[in-house]
Amino acid sequence: MQPKSRAWWRYPIISKRASLNNAAGEPLVDWWNSAVIYQLSPWSFQDSDDDGIGDLQGIIQRLDYIGSLGVDAIWLTPIFVSPMDDFGYDITGERDIAPIFGTHEDFRRLVDLAHRRGLRVILDMVWNHTSDQHRWFVESRSSRTNPKADWYVWADPAEGGGPPNNWRSSFSGESAWHYDEARRQYYYANFLASQPDLNWYNDDMRDAILEIARFWLEAGIDGMRLDAVNFFCHDPELRDNPPRDEQCGTPDGLSMDNPLAEHQLANSFCRPETLERLAPIRELVDQYPGVVLLGEVIEAEDSIKLAADYTAGDRRLHLAYHGALLFEERMQARLLRQVVERALDAFGEQGACWIVGNHDFGRLRSQWCAEREAYSLDFYRMMATLLLVLPGAFCLWQGDELGLEEARIPEDIPPEKLKDPFGRTMYPTLKGRDGSRTPMPWSDDQPHAGFTRGEPWLPVPEHHRRQSVAVQQSDPDSMLNHWRCLLRWRTVQPALQAGRTTVLEFDEPLFGLLREENEQRLLCLFNVSDHPASVDLTPFGDLRPVEGLSHQTGLDTPYQLGPWGVLLADLAVDRPSNEH
Repeated sequence: MQPKSRAWWRYPIISKRASLNNAAGEPLVDWWNSAVIYQLSPWSFQDSDDDGIGDLQGIIQRLDYIGSLGVDAIWLTPIFVSPMDDFGYDITGERDIAPIFGTHEDFRRLVDLAHRRGLRVILDMVWNHTSDQHRWFVESRSSRTNPKADWYVWADPAEGGGPPNNWRSSFSGESAWHYDEARRQYYYANFLASQPDLNWYNDDMRDAILEIARFWLEAGIDGMRLDAVNFFCHDPELRDNPPRDEQCGTPDGLSMDNPLAEHQLANSFCRPETLERLAPIRELVDQYPGVVLLGEVIEAEDSIKLAADYTAGDRRLHLAYHGALLFEERMQARLLRQVVERALDAFGEQGACWIVGNHDFGRLRSQWCAEREAYSLDFYRMMATLLLVLPGAFCLWQGDELGLEEARIPEDIPPEKLKDPFGRTMYPTLKGRDGSRTPMPWSDDQPHAGFTRGEPWLPVPEHHRRQSVAVQQSDPDSMLNHWRCLLRWRTVQPALQAGRTTVLEFDEPLFGLLREENEQRLLCLFNVSDHPASVDLTPFGDLRPVEGLSHQTGLDTPYQLGPWGVLLADLAVDRPSNEH
């Protein structure tokens, strides 16, 4: 079905919401451009009632910890009513909070207390699909003529029978089409069979989505993360995805072991039609100053270009994250340079959001061949610094600030205790997502590392106790305090908040950036190797070590960078001759 011509997005909204303000009392409407967003899962953060599942009250108990990190916002994975086939990404009640997490009163208290600490709250919005138990889908599947018959993606069988085309599920690698006896048609589900896709070509369905968005905006949230936003639209003609050939390359963030990668992802999702359907969402959100739209752009042929398309202009999203740093090769300066240059060409200085660790993609310490070839902690300290000097925003996954290794299967999580539906289906070919979702280790000497006194929904790896918050808190050289120091330092660097970025020309193993703003020129150099490297600093003129970081002293030239070494230095700022 093609979209109707009426202006279905125009809502006469007068916001009663008060956003966080700056010192002058003005709304911080573009705080997101250089934000660090702390992603947490209520499932695994802190359990307050000992049922083994984390909850909103548990997050409230740990707000001071989050505030101590120096992040700008928290992003909560879905907290809505759901059968939990996919741990909240299969929703039946978009305006209701799942009882296992708490109540609306708990949520209001969380937002209020977060705001008092200068933290913004971003909610995960799952608008590509619902649960098959959702009242919309129950009605939609009841007949071909009911009012919601076209709210989901339905299609007749192919000529001769069977699914309408070759589109595959991201979770199973098998057909994404599922036959329904009542309608004698197939419905489309990009993920689980119990997660039917909504039809974004239907005006009434989109109106309902905007009403849901308005409900949470009025509740005082500071942003919405749009789950699987590049999956919203499909090819209206239902054409097959073409086969992948050698010229296509590898989709960003998608393992070639996944059967989905056998085809080019051109018709089942990543469609240009989605872009025009972002304008009504942006128009609504723009009536709430200081609210950000963050999109998840994944499983794309070129996720940098596509994510940049999703943030182009002022009628789409503010930010979109991509999977370009999720390559499977060992980390090299050459690869970093390619990714950062592509991002700058596509986004410019705004709109990009970087991720590495994530609830879907594993931990920071599980990337870049880490399982096959272990990196030292010096490498991850270097990467923490590098991620925080890149232009744009950054999402930090809970526990990555502790340097947690991904939980292993079967050593830490027996196969029979796997909860992730994707992981259960793909085990042992693919590792699934449970390894990055285990509970936060708060203490080394309490049951289940202080997460709960009940039986946790996923086991806490014993080796995580050695990396708990309590163990690292008082160690100035810990990974936790390294992140804290960097995050606090980052907030007072003008060149990291705005300005220009230049990728510098260095041979392997060096990677360099120059971040510039009117008041600061910041040189950022990285030795992307496990052996020493030297660099001639003479071309940069007068340099001084940055303030606020204690690990740097003199700046002799040639400067010696140790294995995985970092140099951060301020360059002289060129001022017009008429300035005094």
